[in-house]
Amino acid sequence: MAKPEFPRPFHFELPLFESQCGPASPWLQAIPGVKPDDINEKQARKTYEIFRDFATTQLEEDKQKRQAMIDNGQQGTPDFQDLQDSIAQQEAKFENGGGGKHQFPFINHNDFSFPIYRVKRDGQGNVLTGDVKLQPYDSKPFPSPWFPRSGNKQSGFMAHSVPLPDGKFRPGGPEDPGADGNIILYDVSNHLEYDFWQVTTALDANGLSKGGGIPGEKILATGSVSCFDTRGVGVRDPEIDPNGSSRATGLPYLGGLLLPEDLKMKAGEDKPTIKHALIFAMPRLRYFKKRCAGHPPNWVYPATRTEFHKAIPHVDALAAGQRICLRDVLHGRDGLKEGTQDLIKDKSLPPIVRSFLDVLYNYGAYLVDGGGGFGLAAEDIHTAVIEEEQALKLAGLDAIDSQLTPWQAVLKTLNHYLFAELLGKSGLAFAYDDDTNGFRPNFSIAEDLEAFYPQQN
Repeated sequence: MAKPEFPRPFHFELPLFESQCGPASPWLQAIPGVKPDDINEKQARKTYEIFRDFATTQLEEDKQKRQAMIDNGQQGTPDFQDLQDSIAQQEAKFENGGGGKHQFPFINHNDFSFPIYRVKRDGQGNVLTGDVKLQPYDSKPFPSPWFPRSGNKQSGFMAHSVPLPDGKFRPGGPEDPGADGNIILYDVSNHLEYDFWQVTTALDANGLSKGGGIPGEKILATGSVSCFDTRGVGVRDPEIDPNGSSRATGLPYLGGLLLPEDLKMKAGEDKPTIKHALIFAMPRLRYFKKRCAGHPPNWVYPATRTEFHKAIPHVDALAAGQRICLRDVLHGRDGLKEGTQDLIKDKSLPPIVRSFLDVLYNYGAYLVDGGGGFGLAAEDIHTAVIEEEQALKLAGLDAIDSQLTPWQAVLKTLNHYLFAELLGKSGLAFAYDDDTNGFRPNFSIAEDLEAFYPQQN
């Protein structure tokens, strides 16, 4: 059994974002209801089509890559076999209206996830701060107005009085320039989270970032940094807070993030109960560059912005801030169906699986970012700490693989069930669509919450 490389040295007091003197936090509100049948059908079908089209493109690209490797005589290499296995897996997910592997939920917990570290303090307990360079994104300087700053578009910007990490840390991977490079620094005493995106700890010969996933002791640059009070509602106030945040939709990283603290079982419980909404990313969020009469909003509460990259101007595409939840009846391949409540009560399933189905049914998941599939998020394995005994119980295991941390073992089990074991070993697809059984969605689109901050779309 492996140990986390940078174990988080503190525990969160749950629930996060439980506002004591303001409106109810969207993260802690259960599903209020679902959209009318006609709207739900259109949005669910469009979401399935987006996943299917994305998966089709990926499969064709992989087949072209495979042919190039064959032409170069690379059939016997491990990389070729990995690609071959991936293609076979993708093709299997298209059977019986499956729509490809990208519509199956996956919990990011290593690459493209969120490691959590403590802020650094001096001997008197004061938070240590410093200047951090704000690196350009797509060659455009990003001023990041959450902190005092200096500079301009020509010379670049510098953020001042930015909290520093307490010791060595690793930005979110993978270890290449394509990583998000996320980190969360947490001030335990003041309940403040500092969200960083595209953190750089290593530079190449040209002074450019080598990407995320590289451990270091200093933040050499960051794409953005923002701050949220975890005693608040977990939503940016557009009239007070700066425009946007480190997340494309203006939301905090800790909002909806699955943490080890969420999975503690009380005495007598057979599964943990997660009491907050989750988050997910997917390709092609709704965005109209020029909105016309009849166009729905580009984002809804709790989002205050959206992901513009590879967005889609379609009325039925999901918008940032919309929430999905499990239906009462879930479908597998070949017309198989099972009741959601029956699965949640099925003690033959590992507790982590039943707990996850329960939270998706009662609290759902908000769309908070663009991504390369149906991606949900948990704390990064490099910082997440969970006891071995608890992990074994959650995952229904007798032992943990020596290469895995306990947190990794739990989430690997969950991903395996979501992708392959549930519903007659077909996993949990967003939907199925075929000539025999028709369109069979497993997720509904929840009603939008009413914003208590003004929305600017």
